[in-house]
Amino acid sequence: MTGLVQGVRAKLAPECFVGGKMKREGCAVSLKNAPNTRVIVDFDKPGSPLGPDESRCDYLFVAEGDGGPGWVAPLEVKKGSLEAAEVLRQLRAGASAAEKLVPRGAPIAFRPVAVSGSTPKAERDRLKDRSAKIRFHNREEAVRLLSCGEPLMKALGR
Repeated sequence: MTGLVQGVRAKLAPECFVGGKMKREGCAVSLKNAPNTRVIVDFDKPGSPLGPDESRCDYLFVAEGDGGPGWVAPLEVKKGSLEAAEVLRQLRAGASAAEKLVPRGAPIAFRPVAVSGSTPKAERDRLKDRSAKIRFHNREEAVRLLSCGEPLMKALGR
């Protein structure tokens, strides 16, 4: 393990990490072609940096970059449809938690990701709106949308 993943692992209790699956209520995200040096934080598990009464997304995916920048991606996963305002609130909370876990200065590609089974066009459009950005380390990124079962790397740009 190198710096980015090791640094995140060192800051959290082992109970909040999950193995190779990001799945909620029958909706999963494929990790096909994702970097092997990675850590997945489940914000619902004990030891999570977000408390049970706080708004939070489902997961935080952090990976070494395989020669390029590392990846940091908060994810909200829902089998049904997404409600844009709620998803933005949850992804912003995940990004805020990531701010405390991921050191500044490291080359990182940040991508907030929303995954759903079926989301109405109006809600998808709200998530794609220019004002629907998620801030991380003084940069803002648009939410990337995936359907259940699609590979995470599609949203991460690889």
